[in-house]
Amino acid sequence: MAKTGDDQAVLEPLGLTREVQDLYESLVSRRPVAASELSDSASELARLVELDLVTLVDTDPPRYVILPPDTALDVLARRRERELANARRKMVELTVRFHGSTSRREPADLMEVLHGDQEIAQCMTRLLLGARKEVCGWDAPPYRDDPNQVNQLELDQLKRGVTFRVIYDRRGSVDRPGRLAALAQGIADGEQARVGDVPLKLIVTDAPMAFVPFDVRATKHQTALLIHDPVMVAGLAALFELYWDRSVPLTTYVGQPAVDRPTPEERDLLALLMSGFTDLEMAAHLGWSERTVRKHIDGMRHRLNADTRFQAGYQAVLRGWLEHRG
Repeated sequence: MAKTGDDQAVLEPLGLTREVQDLYESLVSRRPVAASELSDSASELARLVELDLVTLVDTDPPRYVILPPDTALDVLARRRERELANARRKMVELTVRFHGSTSRREPADLMEVLHGDQEIAQCMTRLLLGARKEVCGWDAPPYRDDPNQVNQLELDQLKRGVTFRVIYDRRGSVDRPGRLAALAQGIADGEQARVGDVPLKLIVTDAPMAFVPFDVRATKHQTALLIHDPVMVAGLAALFELYWDRSVPLTTYVGQPAVDRPTPEERDLLALLMSGFTDLEMAAHLGWSERTVRKHIDGMRHRLNADTRFQAGYQAVLRGWLEHRG
């Protein structure tokens, strides 16, 4: 069956011209071919040898032998993938240098206004590929794509050793149908995930760059800001850390036992703790020693899987420990 021009050109991304691919395909289904039979295709043969797709065997007479295509072509494909990955990293490096240039001091140059899905998608690619060591973010609507889909760029960066810390909005993100399964897969892939109440979508990288929506009330992506100003990015990074300390691990949020309830003593202690009482004041109020107060607080932190007292209080609220029970 005759081949179309598109079929003949399909291996061009791997370095084969149409003429070289034609010769390669003709050799795939043939036994080793004597070199003398291919004298009219010297340049094409030289290219196939250069690409390690065929080799010349020193027999009598010398013959060209095809290497297994599944192995040889896979090596070429992987080589091209590495080249493209290196090119993307160089592109991001040049972009960061461009936006961080000391000559770009005008206020308008400290951020970009992005319009529409295409610009925002390109921005996301630049943002994630530009991260050196860490990406931090608040996950909240609006969403450009299905939020339950795997983010391949994030997976690629995780494999490179880039850390991802994400706080998922308790109402706008975690409670979406099918979301928990996707978030669990993200943790399995290496993401550090927490749950909290966040005011908007935010992405901050150590490039340094930051992404925020222009209208936090929008139901879909329309306009967003890509921030290059190191001072503003540092401020947003510090704000992220404040929310990170106040959030709780996703595994704690979704894994809470339905029957887990505080004891009456723990409920009284929590009420005092959430009211800002000191250990000494709580001890006096409950008739305990300060040591007993700290022991009970540490026990609640362990049950709530919380690193700090604030997280313990927040997690207790999420679990309904302070709700009145008749």
